[in-house]
Amino acid sequence: MNKKLKIYSTLFVAVLIILVVTNVFYFHESMWYATPNDKMEFVDCPPEFMSRETLPDGRVITTNHETYGYEVYVAPKDKFKQKSLMSTAKMSDSDGTELQTYMVEMQKVKLSVPASQKKFFNVLFVVSVITSVVALIVIVWILSLVIKLIRNIRRGNIFVTQVSKYLEITGVLLSALYLYQTIVCYAITRYNMYHIQLADYYVVFKNDANSMFILTGLALMIISQIILMGKDLKEEQELTI
Repeated sequence: MNKKLKIYSTLFVAVLIILVVTNVFYFHESMWYATPNDKMEFVDCPPEFMSRETLPDGRVITTNHETYGYEVYVAPKDKFKQKSLMSTAKMSDSDGTELQTYMVEMQKVKLSVPASQKKFFNVLFVVSVITSVVALIVIVWILSLVIKLIRNIRRGNIFVTQVSKYLEITGVLLSALYLYQTIVCYAITRYNMYHIQLADYYVVFKNDANSMFILTGLALMIISQIILMGKDLKEEQELTI
């Protein structure tokens, strides 16, 4: 087994363990202290979000005003003292009517603000655009490598250095894309932690990057080294013959 194959195999196992562990836990940092005015409740929609006008003929016109929104992961500050949102509904089937009760827990929410307060979301929008552009460039690069790879395979060139190189570069790009998205996701979460105060809830970090990128990337890097080993064996056989 060559040195790179050992490194890539070890990384694959380590990343798999890290992904399993981090999928279970949330990261949050307590940066705010609760005040008596902090509260979360059901209220009529404020006029800066939506307004209603009653016409002389009795008709009511509802106007939804422009808002900006962003999704964040949240976790309760004190799960034991916090009231729970319960859902109770009747479900009818062939066996009769059954009463179903569920506890509804918030994990990911969308926060919206009026357009007049969009300054905070401008930073998030710019970061989102840059991330999308970087992802697009990497994907186009990967597609060009895949096309070259398919051409070599169709010509019967499998156990060759060029195929191994294409696979390794593709794997590195996929892994790098995952790491880049993870860093951006963490940076945005930290930014949100400093700028968003929610009653009863923390803003928490949960990685939204696609874990299949890094797993597939490392798998391709391992396969690239296996192909190199196959190439060496093929050359040894040809020399023997």
